[in-house]
Amino acid sequence: MKNLIKLSALAAVLVASCGFASADTLTLGSFGSTAGYNPGTITVDNTAMNFAGFNATSDTPSTGTGTSYALDPSNVWNPAIPNSAWVGSTVTSGPVGTVNPDFGFYTYTTSFTAGMPYYSGTLSVMADDTTAVYLNGNLLIMAGALGTDSHCADNAPTCWITDTISLHGVMMNSGMDANTLKFVVQQKGTGPVGGTGDPSGVDFSASLTSVPEPSTLMMLGTGLLGSAGAIFRRMRS
Repeated sequence: MKNLIKLSALAAVLVASCGFASADTLTLGSFGSTAGYNPGTITVDNTAMNFAGFNATSDTPSTGTGTSYALDPSNVWNPAIPNSAWVGSTVTSGPVGTVNPDFGFYTYTTSFTAGMPYYSGTLSVMADDTTAVYLNGNLLIMAGALGTDSHCADNAPTCWITDTISLHGVMMNSGMDANTLKFVVQQKGTGPVGGTGDPSGVDFSASLTSVPEPSTLMMLGTGLLGSAGAIFRRMRS
């Protein structure tokens, strides 16, 4: 009987542990890789945004390494999401002192380390004109339709309205800075390249909390509970 009680207790502990596993929280946000307009203090778990390159015709993410610049949204873009900053490929690509960037696709990347395999939470993004968002090569957010492109995209993500999505049980990679977010920002513009009035940039923030991977412990715990129940019924009969 003592062994049966111990078996039942172990099973209960294993099952309960699925709900009480210690949580790991990730706070992510965009910031430039060089000093610049950076309102407030930004405290995040990811690296600075790396400007990975430009492609005039293809939205396939670029893979280079370059500097990104923190940008002042002025009153043209919505203010940066809390604990983040707008970033662009040049110091003059934002609304203040704009020199219209070439029309095409600009890729930005940032990396972070995850302590657990699965996370849930939210990711928010804004962009001019719009952006697609990838996590470890998987598309999370599609670029918005540009429409008339009278300012930035007509459909989210845009530079005026924060596009927030919920993430449920997203699998992460293990290892130092093994997870990568990529932003492929589309710049179409309505003015001439080298003119003024068509800024380009991206801003994002994310809050993620680890969720337990219950399958192994739950299966073992429920199996032990079933065994304990079967033994108990046999002893009673």
